Amino acid sequence: MTPGSHGQQPRYRQLADALIGDINRGRLKVGETLPGELELVGRFKVSRHTVREALRVLDDLGLIDRQQGIGTVVRARQSSPAYVQSVRTPSELMRYPADSRLVVVSSAKVKANRTLARLLDVRTGSEWLKVSALRRLKSAPLPLNWTDVYLLPEFADVVPQIGKRGLLVYQLIESIHGEHVDRIQVQLRAGLVTAELAGPLESPEGSPSLTIVRHYFGRGGRPFEISVSEHPGDRYMYALDLQRGWQSSDTWSTR
Repeated sequence: MTPGSHGQQPRYRQLADALIGDINRGRLKVGETLPGELELVGRFKVSRHTVREALRVLDDLGLIDRQQGIGTVVRARQSSPAYVQSVRTPSELMRYPADSRLVVVSSAKVKANRTLARLLDVRTGSEWLKVSALRRLKSAPLPLNWTDVYLLPEFADVVPQIGKRGLLVYQLIESIHGEHVDRIQVQLRAGLVTAELAGPLESPEGSPSLTIVRHYFGRGGRPFEISVSEHPGDRYMYALDLQRGWQSSDTWSTR
């Protein structure tokens, strides 16, 4: 891999393309174990994060299988078609209605205790700026959800702009600080409206709710924004439109 050999492609894409080429041409055979992370780091002069992202692409394509205690094994010579949802920008992922806005209720610096660290999947004791807000629709009297947004403290200056410029929080960070969203992880879980949120959400305590946790990863794989949103079960529906096709490296996709 040489600089500029693949135009403006990210380094992980360049590495993924190189490994895919080796598999397609039989240089890496089905059943064979791939070189370890450190060997790939040294051979291609990239970071471990780049190696892991490249292997994630191959895993998504069904070309490899990661086996604990064995390593990464070539599973197929050609990638398999899959059902995918492709989105052009992160804002299309779990999209809210266009006329909805966040209304900030409070903000404060917090240290992640064990419970919060588990929820956010971050280090215990790490420091975050917690911004709590209600998402409201212009066309409806009841709030759509309650959201706790956890930001790296260095991005505190975006808080006054939340809900006022028509941009999502990650877009504010991108526009003000030049941060770039490289990957988004979304978790959904069923739950019940808590006593703490029953009042702000104007929803009965113990009624069904949907919790959505979003991790926004930037340069170097660090999470710079994590949001935890609670939705009363009768106010939010998310529909997926899936089509059969190949994993596309040029779009954001879910699987």
